[in-house]
Amino acid sequence: MGDFNVGLRLKYEQQCPDCGQSDFVEDHASGDLVCRNCGVVVEAHVIDERSEWRTFADKDGGAGADPNRVGGPVNHLLSDGGMSTMIGGAKGVDHGLVRNLQRMQARTEVTTDRALIAAFREIGKICSAMKLMDIVKKQAEEFYKQAYDNAKSIKGKSQAAVLAAIVFLACRHTGNPRTFKEICAVVPQASVKDIGRIYKSVVRELKLEVALGNKQLEGSHPHSYMRRFMSQLNMTPREYMWGEALTLALLPQEGPEANVHTRWHGKSPTSIAGTVVYIIANLPGKTAVALPDICRTCGVADGTIRQIYREIHPHLKALIDKAGRFASHADVDQLPVPIESTAAK
Repeated sequence: MGDFNVGLRLKYEQQCPDCGQSDFVEDHASGDLVCRNCGVVVEAHVIDERSEWRTFADKDGGAGADPNRVGGPVNHLLSDGGMSTMIGGAKGVDHGLVRNLQRMQARTEVTTDRALIAAFREIGKICSAMKLMDIVKKQAEEFYKQAYDNAKSIKGKSQAAVLAAIVFLACRHTGNPRTFKEICAVVPQASVKDIGRIYKSVVRELKLEVALGNKQLEGSHPHSYMRRFMSQLNMTPREYMWGEALTLALLPQEGPEANVHTRWHGKSPTSIAGTVVYIIANLPGKTAVALPDICRTCGVADGTIRQIYREIHPHLKALIDKAGRFASHADVDQLPVPIESTAAK
């Protein structure tokens, strides 16, 4: 066993080619790796991977000092790649001169880049407020760049509505759909009507119908929201799959049944998703969730869920069988009896 450990150590441990020892010292000034035993330079020009924490604006130890020695990543959406310099002020410097230099530098900047940087900053705020992944933010920046260069429909429109529509489009394209209500909650300056109109015009003018494919349709199907809603309600992964299967049984996307019209066709995707969550939460042995919590998470009124549930209830046994029969007919019989509407009475 000892010989095996020695052989393993010699295989992965660097050794001096002259004396065979593994005791080295690194000379950071010259970038040399020197053997302590015989003094042989084993490696030269070794790259120092440690952080230099070098900055010229921190000599006085002022607040807000940046210890990084590099800037942000290259942004291919900007004309200069986002690698332009900025003139900053410091203690002991003529502030009037600094302002004049900053003003002159601003005049030399590309106007398009200034507008894009400001828009990208706002897109980042929206994505951060909605807790969206970085891939959604990057996709939204690319869509905005395309729309800024090519789409005439965003010219003269409210910037808040344009940015909201772009983020909405990026969410659908990346498979992380959000509702118009969720977007409007973060961007209250934009209305649902304006966001929807700009979204459709941008998709049409940029010819994104082919590029999006089914992803644009997925955003309007309830199963796209099931995993997120049920996760927020602390339901199990197995219940996620049951919910997605039941929504696909309710609204098939393929086959001859996709063209069959039912009473719940045309309903809001989030309303149907909330109804499916309500059904699964009330099945025996499943995670119990109160209706007010479901309404709060899905952003749907309880009356809407009750109405759709009333329309679905007579067909539930057949739908659950079609979805993989994750519940027996006896379990379905234990579901709450739908409350008849006043109009039906």
